[in-house]
Amino acid sequence: MINRTQAGLRCYTRQLVRTVKGDLPRESRGTILYEMENLGRQLILVNWDNGISVPVFPDEIEIEYTTASPAM
Repeated sequence: MINRTQAGLRCYTRQLVRTVKGDLPRESRGTILYEMENLGRQLILVNWDNGISVPVFPDEIEIEYTTASPAM
């Protein structure tokens, strides 16, 4: 099942992540497209700033939550 609740959030890699489309060095940044489950594993599809879109495991990335400042 596809979960889009975190779609649009920014994230970065915690360490080097090797993918079929190339390596993502530590602190590579990207935008989450959606989350999915595959063979009992949670995966997050990310559109990386270097132009590739590949799934990663949740423990390979850190999500950048931004807090909106209150209007004065």
